[in-house]
Amino acid sequence: MKKQSLPNLKTKADTITSQYIRQKWADSNGFVKCVTCPTVKHWKEMHCAHFIGRASNPTRWLEENLRPACPSCNVYRKEYHMREFTLVMLDAYGRDFVDELNRMARKVCKPSEVRQLAEDAITYYTEAVRGL
Repeated sequence: MKKQSLPNLKTKADTITSQYIRQKWADSNGFVKCVTCPTVKHWKEMHCAHFIGRASNPTRWLEENLRPACPSCNVYRKEYHMREFTLVMLDAYGRDFVDELNRMARKVCKPSEVRQLAEDAITYYTEAVRGL
């Protein structure tokens, strides 16, 4: 059996991770608040925002790095979004953890390591979504 391409694996991992994060933070009716503004929408209308951007493979699928955000904050209001997201992260996890995320983000991964991270994310978040 042929292995999936790395871009396909990453897309699958992104999709299931995003679904889990948005549903995890949603209320019993499926509504979730943006991490950085008062906007509340159904989880299907929200984005999965990354504190450390998706370009960083070591933190790309790390649950603590992810929160739901409205499309407006996540796409158009980047400066405001990151300022507020930083405050949320500091309150939730503390300075030491935020510093550790930044250290992790600088790690360069080999393609085989990225493949393993993506496969692990798919396995973990598929089960997590089932558990919601």
